[in-house]
Amino acid sequence: MFHDRIYLLCRILILTAVFLLIPAGNSSAGEQNDWRVGAGLELFPSLLAADIDIAGKSGSDGRLLLVLVCPDRKDRAEEAALELKKVGQIRGIPIRIELTQDTSFKAYEHTQAAGIFLISPLGDEFESLVRYGKAHQTIVFSPFEGDVERGASGGILISDRILPYLNMESLRLSKIRIKPFFLRIAEQYE
Repeated sequence: MFHDRIYLLCRILILTAVFLLIPAGNSSAGEQNDWRVGAGLELFPSLLAADIDIAGKSGSDGRLLLVLVCPDRKDRAEEAALELKKVGQIRGIPIRIELTQDTSFKAYEHTQAAGIFLISPLGDEFESLVRYGKAHQTIVFSPFEGDVERGASGGILISDRILPYLNMESLRLSKIRIKPFFLRIAEQYE
């Protein structure tokens, strides 16, 4: 428990330091999105670990299913999958990573995913992922600006530092319970 807290705080400090080194205004929207994805990948496992009920979300294979949604960035999704595979397990439970371009998430209707991570911003199709998350008690994580306000369970907030950003209403409707420590360090959208 103590090690989880130190680990998360170190990740936040490192992300903040990296963010401060990025020159503002010199990067394209694609580079900014790639940076947001990278920063989000650093916090996503910590948010999943903060889910009090994560142990009950493993599949029949005993693994937590993490789905990376990538309608147009398969190359970036494959890189993200490699980064997440380095995590190996969350709270002692091994992870399994799948990539999908299906933003309707119909193929997962009868499958329990522990977490969904967006690799690129979505338009109207974003709503189907949020609906899935609420119906299946799944964390929907989007690193893109405005998506937590649109209903993603979690994301990142960039100010003078980088913080986890949680949509408390989405978490409540999804019946996802987050550990108190994580709630104390996260920025909350009500």
